[in-house]
Amino acid sequence: MSSSSSPTEVDARVAALCRHYESVYREKMQGLPFVNPALAIEAVGFRPAGEHVLGVLIAPWFINLVLLPGNDKLAALAPGESFGLLLGGETIEFTATAEAATGPFLTAVLFRSVEDFDDQSTARAVSLEVMRLLREGEAGSGQKAGGMSRRDLFRAAG
Repeated sequence: MSSSSSPTEVDARVAALCRHYESVYREKMQGLPFVNPALAIEAVGFRPAGEHVLGVLIAPWFINLVLLPGNDKLAALAPGESFGLLLGGETIEFTATAEAATGPFLTAVLFRSVEDFDDQSTARAVSLEVMRLLREGEAGSGQKAGGMSRRDLFRAAG
């Protein structure tokens, strides 16, 4: 994906990501004790972040920031390799993943456990707030979002 990626290309990548995780959910995650059946796979707030595309992926077993790489350097990272990216004035560590159906993407954990989320609308609202705070921090001329650390950012969101 290049910095000139069309909205259609971005939508297709995000849709492929959702389809992949829906398949994982159907085939491997059903009935596991840490899965929250009140949640569903949903992509939230995916938008350009520099040359990349950033958003949140909600799943019944996690909520993660997802970065769709917009350059060959990030796209070429080996699965499991980490990369620090400055977002909202804070360096966030992402881990590279690649799936045949999705191509390369990177994730950063927002919530390892989602059992405290009562419903999809709450998970969506928290995800949108995380994205808002990250963007607000970006607009703050390189300052941390509202002067907050990463921990404070996620605490404020949820």
